[in-house]
Amino acid sequence: MSIQYKYNAVADDGQRHSGVFTADRDDQVIEFLTKQNLIPISVKETRKTKAFSLWGFSKHGHYEELIQFTSNLLTLYQAGVPLLRALSFIKVGREKSPFRKAVEEIRQSVLDGRSLSQAFSEHEELFSKVYIAGVAAGEESGKLDLILEELISTLEEEMDLTRALKSGIRYPLIVMGAIVAAFLVLITFVVPRFVGFYEAFGAELPLPTKILIGISQFFSHYWAVLLVAIIAIIFVFRKAMTTPASRHWIDRKIAKVPIFGDLIVKGNVARFAMMFGILFQSGLPIIKALELLTDSIKNSAIAGEIGKMRDLLKTGQDSKLTQEQFEFIPELALQMISIGLESGSLTRMLKQVASHFSKEVQYTTRQMTAILEPILTLVMGVFVLIMALAIFLPMWNLIKVFNS
Repeated sequence: MSIQYKYNAVADDGQRHSGVFTADRDDQVIEFLTKQNLIPISVKETRKTKAFSLWGFSKHGHYEELIQFTSNLLTLYQAGVPLLRALSFIKVGREKSPFRKAVEEIRQSVLDGRSLSQAFSEHEELFSKVYIAGVAAGEESGKLDLILEELISTLEEEMDLTRALKSGIRYPLIVMGAIVAAFLVLITFVVPRFVGFYEAFGAELPLPTKILIGISQFFSHYWAVLLVAIIAIIFVFRKAMTTPASRHWIDRKIAKVPIFGDLIVKGNVARFAMMFGILFQSGLPIIKALELLTDSIKNSAIAGEIGKMRDLLKTGQDSKLTQEQFEFIPELALQMISIGLESGSLTRMLKQVASHFSKEVQYTTRQMTAILEPILTLVMGVFVLIMALAIFLPMWNLIKVFNS
């Protein structure tokens, strides 16, 4: 498995050079530096932790920059512009942005004698393994322009899919966030002011007000403990996501959540079909493509099933691509992949799978929003009613005290 190494070296004229090189062993990095007439000072393996993601799409969301870069590269490549010149022409993102800096470093790597895909592999935070593998296959087969066209199309579809998924959860998160924020403001600032006022007149407090006062006092006395507990839970959760076994358990539970889990599964299956189609069309062997996809899908439960698919195909058990063998990958996707393998039309079938499940994500998103809107409106109404009763019922009792 390839590892990224960060190196520091010095040239004969004393000029220092540093960068990142992807290799299987550190001695390969030293060999590369020696060929470049550089004296290695230090070669260290970079330790990168994968960020938690529900569906694991584009790295840090650089969709637009990546699409623009790929489109510009394709245009210049088709126009016959030499690669080094093309990379010097391409200006993506704002000045000093990560993508602009990455393009400059890629050009320098190509100038040092590395292939385009090798240069991309030094920036896996911007270019996924699937993207890099597709470019590498395109370079070897001489069909780089066709691969770049497919990458642009896939990136655009993936961006639309990601936006559909995000829009599906944005509305409920905003509403619940507003409810929590309003509740915290009430129990922190509003309720304490009313308590002293009510107690001064000795009015009988109704049950909703007593509950609200109790919650307010609990938060005022134990807010530090609650804050520490929240931080501890977040820390434990993030730590658990770095352990394969616990991460797999959490991903399985997330994938089984009603509606929301269905969105994650369908989104990952659509993305898997898109990327599988790219790799297969670029000429990469099916087993190698599935190995790459196993590493690229961040939901480990679904990634594990892609690994199972790879193992079945590797041992010639194509007939076992059935629902009995898989828990999350839908039967429709399995059947279409089996038909594609049997008929020799895998590329077309994968495009149909990607298109179908992308539409399913959009439909489920609209359906979820339509279902959640009245429910959240009702929740908001009940919350406002309880708060109003807790605050204004004592005032009604005070009026009775004054009139008596």
